[in-house]
Amino acid sequence: MSFQRLRGFKDIYGSEADECARVEALARKVFGAFGFKEIRTPVLETRDLFRRALGSDTDVVQKEMYEFEDRSKEHIAMRPEGTAGVVRAYLENNFDKTEGLSKFFYTGSMFRSERPQAGRLRQFHQIGVEQLGTSSPYADAETIQCLVLFLDTCGAHDFEIKLNNLGTFEERKVFKETLKNYFKPREKELCDDCKSRLERNVFRILDCKSELCRRIIIKSPPIHDFLNDESKNHYRQVCEGLAGTGIRFKEDPYMIRGLDYYTKTVFEISHPKLGAQDALAAGGRYDSLIESFGGAPAGAVGFAIGVERLLMCLPEAGNEKTAGENTFFVATLGETAFKEGFRLLSQLRAAGMKVLMDFSARSLKGQLRFADKEKCRYVIILGDDEIKKNSFILKDMKNSAQKEIALSGALEALKKEEKEHA
Repeated sequence: MSFQRLRGFKDIYGSEADECARVEALARKVFGAFGFKEIRTPVLETRDLFRRALGSDTDVVQKEMYEFEDRSKEHIAMRPEGTAGVVRAYLENNFDKTEGLSKFFYTGSMFRSERPQAGRLRQFHQIGVEQLGTSSPYADAETIQCLVLFLDTCGAHDFEIKLNNLGTFEERKVFKETLKNYFKPREKELCDDCKSRLERNVFRILDCKSELCRRIIIKSPPIHDFLNDESKNHYRQVCEGLAGTGIRFKEDPYMIRGLDYYTKTVFEISHPKLGAQDALAAGGRYDSLIESFGGAPAGAVGFAIGVERLLMCLPEAGNEKTAGENTFFVATLGETAFKEGFRLLSQLRAAGMKVLMDFSARSLKGQLRFADKEKCRYVIILGDDEIKKNSFILKDMKNSAQKEIALSGALEALKKEEKEHA
């Protein structure tokens, strides 16, 4: 009997795994400079956590969330996004009382049962940040700046930033009726999903990507006219903060994002390499979510970026395997040489050097081919003659030059060689 991975799930290995590790390392570096600390939340949470956070009428909860009843009859869900778990952890661990402002970043798997396509899987990976306990518009600007710097550092250039102001829940109540009055006479022209959204949650129509619906959406009343001075002033300061950092953005009055918890600032990063479904990253402010989870009123803002989609936006040069250069390979001929080679291998690794060895007793030619495949810069060759002389041959795979080095001084000599060609 043979087994295959489930549809929408993927094995990640080789250069792709290397690139995932690279962007995660860059995330830790960039986010750390902004004062964000890593948090790791569980993959499984109670189902109602996400229903409360995302909204029971959202597509994520209605169509995409993996949920089940466990052996203790508790309703469980696999996390479809990262924010709800971070907010739960913020309150459960009393960070709201001990820290006030908490700045977290996370990396990890998310799960949504949607139709698999390029860059969109049922198990996908996200990198995100959350600022909890601040209502400052400059926290919004800082969060967007953090995202932009991360994308630039990764090499994902040529992206576009779209920005909008959703106001508060109270302001959206009035806007909701206006939208209903606008879309109702045009119901027959809407797609089947949007016909259902008109009754369940009219705001979801604004998030529809159907070309037919987009033509109707762009003529609908913008939310800006329904916002009060406080919401407008907050948004103005966000824009001023971004302008002060030199970040360019485009205002999109019809962008709402797909989750119910957003208030005031929302933003989305799109990239031309992603085609029609061009969203690379997104986020915004969610000032009511902490309170809805039982905490005291507190502002919050964050973003999430899809790792698989990020990799699609990087230049080809960013996917080349270069990590193997300046590494060593130990090639041996004979049992005595093998034992000495293994001892040397262990000694070099203990010193922090990257060294490979083949244990399958291939010929020297076969071992050299394997070293070349693994892109090792140097090969340490040990045979009977070398053992008698207490030495080894160091072969440079780049220019075919080779020289003899004493085994007694191997560590110092190889460190020097590595440093000179780093």
